[in-house]
Formats: sequence, structure tokens, C-alpha cells
Amino acid sequence: MKSILRASLLLIVCGAIVTVYAMTGREIMEKSDALPEPKTAISKATMVIYKGGDTLTRTIEMMAMKVGQNEKVLAVVKEEPGGDITKVLTHTNKTGEDLQWVKMPNGKIKRISSGDRSGAFVNSHIFYEDLRSRNIDDYDYTLLGEETVEGYPCYKVEAKPKPGKSIYDRAIFFIIKSGEFQYFAVRADIFYDGYLYKRLINYNLKKVDGIITPYKAVMYRLDKNGQNLGRTEVSIENLQYNNPAINEGMFNQGKL
Repeated sequence: MKSILRASLLLIVCGAIVTVYAMTGREIMEKSDALPEPKTAISKATMVIYKGGDTLTRTIEMMAMKVGQNEKVLAVVKEEPGGDITKVLTHTNKTGEDLQWVKMPNGKIKRISSGDRSGAFVNSHIFYEDLRSRNIDDYDYTLLGEETVEGYPCYKVEAKPKPGKSIYDRAIFFIIKSGEFQYFAVRADIFYDGYLYKRLINYNLKKVDGIITPYKAVMYRLDKNGQNLGRTEVSIENLQYNNPAINEGMFNQGKL
């Protein structure tokens, strides 16, 4: 599923290899966007948040389903220790506005409006904005060059959102050029309020049923001088794609 929390930006190789000089930033991102995705996914992950000198731990159970061009995702987050549970339901809509609801530990259900999307998801460095799918047509792309990131030679592509399409100023994606994980985004630098605000790095890449999957993703929070202010680590423990038992009825508000 295409979001930062859902192991972020599941992308894959499509078509013949073309050199950087023959492709634009848009064309590279189209190949990334064309990577295979599962029809359904069930996962269990551990989230560890390093923030302000504290270490917070969460267990996340997530279920997702592709419905046409759109997705439905239900995340159940449990605090460790303590056991407080937060549930988040997301319905993406590539041709319109995404819908998000959160059920707080006190039982109250709140609709996440566009003005709430810079809010922190369960006190992590992940915003509600980061849980949404991204429509490739909502951005303008520029190929900035090449750079080696996490040991992978990468294309460096800048994405600037069209008006009203994102809370972020822009992002720079580092797209693997070749090999088993070709066209997967191994890193994303995210700019907010005019500076490099967050950096997402995908680690421990594997192919599961032909789908490139990072088994660990880390979101780093940076200050205006580029210093690290904290991080949120999400590590997958169990994962299953394409379970036929998952159906749309599992993703309505009554499941919150």
C-alpha cells in the first residue's frame, strides 16, 4: 500500500532499462508508480518512537485492501505498556478527497480534516498526511541528477505538489537505478515550512510474492540546521499479501 506508514511507496520495475539521459523525472516516477502492489495486505509491526529523551513503543496491526484505483486501510495501534488502543481508518480516493477517521483510546471517533493532516500519528514523527496515498498527477517532477544512497546508485527526483495537494513544500525521492529493487524509493527527503523537515529511509528490502517490501522504515525529524531531533522506527514482524478472506466490509466505520 502506498503510504509512509505502510512501509511507504511500494514501487516496481516496468519496461526496458533506459538511461537517465533518456528519462525525465516524471517518467522515472511513473515507473516507480507502476511497481506491483498486493490486492490485500495484513501485517503486524513494532513502532518505536525516540522523542524528547523518551522512548515510546507501539504495536501496530494493519489490514489493507485495493479497491479499484483506491485503497482502504485499517490500523490498530496499541501502546506498550498500558494497552491504550487507537484505531485509524483511511479511505483513499485518487480522483477526490481522502477520508480518514481516528478512534481515540477514550472511545471518541473523529474525522481527520485537511487542517488536521499535519498532526502527529500516535505521538510519532509520522503525520496523518503520511498515511494517505499519493496520486502521481498531483505533483510536478524534476530530475536533479544521481546519488548513491544506502549503497544503491539512485536517480534523484524532486516532486513539487500542485496547489492544495499536500501539506509539504516538496520532496526529493531517491529511486534505485537498477538491480532487484529497481525503481523503488529507498529514501525521501521531505521539506516543510521551508526546510528539510523529515527524512524517510527504507531498510532491509525484500521481495515478498514479487512485491518489494522494506521490513524496516525510519522517519527522522530534523531541525533547520539539519540536526536530528528524534526518529520513529517501524519494523515488520509478520506480513501476508493477497489473503482472499479480506473484504470491503472490514473497512467501514463500524469496525472502529
